[in-house]
Amino acid sequence: MRVELRIEDLAPGGEGIGRSGGRAIFVPFTAPGDLVAVELPPGDGAVHVEGSALLAAGPVRVEPPCRHFGPEGDRCGGCEWMHASALSQLAAKGRTLREALRKIGRLEPGDYPWLPPLPSPAPLGYRARARFHLDRRGRRLVFFERRSHRPVPVERCHLLAPGLEALRAALGPALVDAGLSPVAVAVAWSELEGRGAAHLRLAAAGAAARARAEALLRSVDRLAGLVVEAEGGAAFTVGDPVLRLERTPGAAGGGVCRTRPDVFQQANREGNALLVAAALDLLAPDGAEVLELFCGAGNFTGPLARRARGVAAVEAQGPALDLARADLEGTPVRFFAGDALTVARALARERARAPRGFDAVLLDPPREGAKGIGAVLRDLGVDRAVYVSCDPATLARDVRGCVDLGFRIGGVQAIDLFPQTHHVEAIVLLVAGVAASTDRRTA
Repeated sequence: MRVELRIEDLAPGGEGIGRSGGRAIFVPFTAPGDLVAVELPPGDGAVHVEGSALLAAGPVRVEPPCRHFGPEGDRCGGCEWMHASALSQLAAKGRTLREALRKIGRLEPGDYPWLPPLPSPAPLGYRARARFHLDRRGRRLVFFERRSHRPVPVERCHLLAPGLEALRAALGPALVDAGLSPVAVAVAWSELEGRGAAHLRLAAAGAAARARAEALLRSVDRLAGLVVEAEGGAAFTVGDPVLRLERTPGAAGGGVCRTRPDVFQQANREGNALLVAAALDLLAPDGAEVLELFCGAGNFTGPLARRARGVAAVEAQGPALDLARADLEGTPVRFFAGDALTVARALARERARAPRGFDAVLLDPPREGAKGIGAVLRDLGVDRAVYVSCDPATLARDVRGCVDLGFRIGGVQAIDLFPQTHHVEAIVLLVAGVAASTDRRTA
């Protein structure tokens, strides 16, 4: 059945949402205000449709700069919202976060202070790292088509920083010429050093793979090093894959940090500087003893060390922890290797006999969140905690657990680190049970 419908909003999965007779219709490549015609299958439940005809463009629709985007292009799966204005994307991400807090966290908008969402400093060309697939026939590193494994022959990716895009273009043919067939390729770029590094996942990585990797390194200008890893096996390095990044791009006094292409690091460096500053402003760590959980390679640890009296940083043993230790040697940071919540629980048990405890906690867990963090914060006896999250659903679940144990929400802020996609970063301030009016950070 052919129907016309008005698109009302952008959905977390990247589609536009319209309604027909109360039925939710999800339509890709549509923007709020668009009038579209779609073919609906029988039924009365929510439905995802693939094809649509644009009858009238809405006020937030913009012309996407990439020819690979959209239903008439190659349908590259790297971007979802390139046809919607930056402000409409930011507003949709804020609604996504608030809806997760309402539906999963059972927290109504009036239950917490809502801070203005922060836009990315750059809507395009912001990525300093990305993951690709090798299209051997096309001799290039590519993204897949939306919801498929068909390679899209991207000539230019508008999300990548120029240096990273140039390295992507050089690596594709060089991998084929070197006889390497990686399952996946992650590439990181340092604007500070003007070079990059790559992480290759291979089916097997023996002596022959090492020789091919060495040949690859010699053949690609501005490729500093490689991390080569066999599926289910150990990794080895070729060259020097450790890169130095400015913590605040363009700010000489902001310090530097180390990274590797196999270690998590925020891809949007300018956006990450906003994220770190916003998180620390909410935490107010000046003069405090801070416990940092899931510290990774030290994204927050370095800035914390500049302001806090002391920092205890926890991360599982591995290259990320090694990089953080190397960066912050000589600072008031104590590192603990292990599972973040397990170590935090052990520190909580020692609280009674410790000479001093912690005043605050900062945590930045992976997508699965930090289930049970409420009890950990309670047992640590901290005044406040800042939870940084890339997943609104697990964030809402964990925040609900904290509220149930007596914490209140002192502020919620969304940050757009991933323009042209539905992904959103969030920060939540949790404060031990005191009245909101007594906390100067949420005034």
